Amino acid sequence: MRLLIFLFVGLVLYLVVTVMLGFSSLGRSRQKRREQLGGEMVRDPVCETYIPKATAIEKTIKGRPVYFCSPTCAEAYARRAAAGIK
Repeated sequence: MRLLIFLFVGLVLYLVVTVMLGFSSLGRSRQKRREQLGGEMVRDPVCETYIPKATAIEKTIKGRPVYFCSPTCAEAYARRAAAGIK
């Protein structure tokens, strides 16, 4: 009888620990995903899409930062600026 009680208590403790570890890792993955998605959003002046500032390509143009979604958009902006097109 004691053996069954010890096995049952052991099983319950194992399940509690497993669930707690699962929740803590789930919390970390949620936080990481929130950091990837979150943050300030900036607009690309070429294709006018909004992108997270953390992943944007930043160029300083005329003393102010301008953010781009890709090197292609940054190059297109530079060509338009060189041609005098807004």
